[in-house]
Amino acid sequence: MSNGIYIQTEYRGKLIRKIVCNGEERWFIGSDCAVTFQSLQACKAAIDSSAN
Repeated sequence: MSNGIYIQTEYRGKLIRKIVCNGEERWFIGSDCAVTFQSLQACKAAIDSSAN
């Protein structure tokens, strides 16, 4: 699997991207790739918790 962005989706108006870097899948919200998550569910939970 080569490096790059593989999936883009939207959740509650926020863009979520899946990226593969050195064979490791990471997910991030919007363009903030400094904060990454291990799964789409973790991204959604972060968005839900910040909406409160």
